[in-house]
Amino acid sequence: MKFGLYLNPQGAPDRSPTDLRDGLLDLARTAEAAGFDHLSAGQHYLSDFTQLQLLPFLSRVAGEVSEMELATGVVLLPLHHPVDIAERVATLDALHDGPTVFGVGAGYRDAEFDAFGVPKRERVPRLVEGLELADRLLTETNVTYEGEYYAVEDATIPVRPDGGLTTWLAANANPAVERAARLADAWFLNPHATVGELAAQKRDRYDPIRAERGESTAVPILREAFVAPTREEAVDVARDHLAEKYRAYVDWGQDEAMEDEEDLHRPFEALAEDRFLLGTPAEVCEELERYKRELDADRVVFRCHWPGLSFDRVRECLELIGDEVIPNV
Repeated sequence: MKFGLYLNPQGAPDRSPTDLRDGLLDLARTAEAAGFDHLSAGQHYLSDFTQLQLLPFLSRVAGEVSEMELATGVVLLPLHHPVDIAERVATLDALHDGPTVFGVGAGYRDAEFDAFGVPKRERVPRLVEGLELADRLLTETNVTYEGEYYAVEDATIPVRPDGGLTTWLAANANPAVERAARLADAWFLNPHATVGELAAQKRDRYDPIRAERGESTAVPILREAFVAPTREEAVDVARDHLAEKYRAYVDWGQDEAMEDEEDLHRPFEALAEDRFLLGTPAEVCEELERYKRELDADRVVFRCHWPGLSFDRVRECLELIGDEVIPNV
């Protein structure tokens, strides 16, 4: 199992962009020293938080670490032209010495689709065409493609990674999980569903398609996580910051993208159960072993930093994971 850190590019509204930048770069260096293999970050526009944009931010991160895997986790692909994104992600890959993951998702916020002038009803076909075209541009020369939304003739991007990039597709609802099984190298499991829900979707929706195609069923998973000397401390830290974060998700419409729309309308204790990775190193190790058994998880990406939480406190958590979790799983 490999271990990743989600460098959350969102900060409290009163946090300056430079303070957010400095803190996140320090966490990237801390994660590398602690033995993490992977760093990723996500994307939103018109955020209620201080927010750094994904690809410029990851390009800056590439200068701080050596051979760690970097991932776009995720690009909101329907909002972008695939030629632009393919060139940007290929450039990111050229800027660092480690592997690159091209993670994409459909998006769900009305405000983002409205601002970009993209009808939300088009997000799935745009995602499918965008991923098909971007993947071809990253691996082929003289690409000709004609879809409903995107078309190129005899197109070659000037920088292409050797062998292309690993692709992850984020998915929540059952049809999206099946889409990930067909279109990407892996389904990027979301942090919002319970392990039990994810296991059922994987067994019934993902694994049969992958097995039929002769492809791996191993998956990466993103989890809200905090590790502390006591479970009470880990839960208290998470409650103070995650409760507000998940209220924002509901306001943004994340619940509508879930298979069960009521999943996120819960008190914190019920929300955390079987969903968040909170506890002592020993408790977290035990849960990670469960992820391996029940989900065939080959990467677990920890999201340990949320708006308002101090970077010093997150650094302590990462060092504890490096000392007592990573060596024991």
